[in-house]
Amino acid sequence: MELFGIANSIQSFLTTLCDPYYSYYWLSLLIGGVFFVALYALQAVALYSIAKNNGYKQRWMAFVPFVNTYYIGVLAEKNKTFNTKTKYFSLALAIIEGVLFALSILQVVAIFSLFSTDCLKAIYDTQTAYPTNTPIYIFTGRYEVTNLPENLYWALWIFNKMDYIIDPINLAGVVLEVFVLSAFFRTYSPKNYVLFTVVSIIIPIQAIFMLCCKSNKARGYGEYVREVQQRRYNAYQDYIRNNGSMNNQYGNPNYNGDMNNPYGNRSSSYEDPFEGLGSNEQNNSSPSNEDPFEDLK
Repeated sequence: MELFGIANSIQSFLTTLCDPYYSYYWLSLLIGGVFFVALYALQAVALYSIAKNNGYKQRWMAFVPFVNTYYIGVLAEKNKTFNTKTKYFSLALAIIEGVLFALSILQVVAIFSLFSTDCLKAIYDTQTAYPTNTPIYIFTGRYEVTNLPENLYWALWIFNKMDYIIDPINLAGVVLEVFVLSAFFRTYSPKNYVLFTVVSIIIPIQAIFMLCCKSNKARGYGEYVREVQQRRYNAYQDYIRNNGSMNNQYGNPNYNGDMNNPYGNRSSSYEDPFEGLGSNEQNNSSPSNEDPFEDLK
């Protein structure tokens, strides 16, 4: 989910900079929430518009969390993924998003529970700045735990181990997201589907791209390729008609219509380039019995 992804990115920056005790984690969640709501609203409007323009029913799915991820695959039904309906990949992606959301909520609760106490102490590494010899304290990313109540052992375990659980699940979600978004953009923006998919994976702004193609009609990618090939063929035929074809081969204004001599008005008869170096009679005479080494004797 973009909410926790943005929030964790902001908090990672704050942690190394000034906030190892998650004092401003609420601010990171707030900023992440604002971005999430804005992008979610744009995506919902875009999916609803696309579904309406293409005659899809159950358009309410565009506004329901997790269900709208499945709906992306439904709208991309004209393009399969590995010969399988894309909606099955989007269904798996929606389930993964739900699992990640639940785990992220649990992680947030654990963080607030731990750092509401004074049981965690950040560990710093001391270095010396030259030439002033001023000590520099650098946060190592580790904490010293003292007097932690037993009822918070679960929170410490989640704080230390949850990322090892979330990361592989998130990776699987990214792979599925590539398949789903690729099929979706091949359906509604086939010309730009690679660009839209790659950028959406790196930066979660697929809602903006969906909004850009909300008025487009669904089409199979094979159909799009055939249309492009037909347009190119028609353009080639127009070029041939406008610049001449067999009567003006290769656009040469000197072409006289002779297929044996398409490059100008020269006679098609062959002229010997070595004509001045000897006579035809010599060339056509029968071989003589002269000794080739006679001059050397």
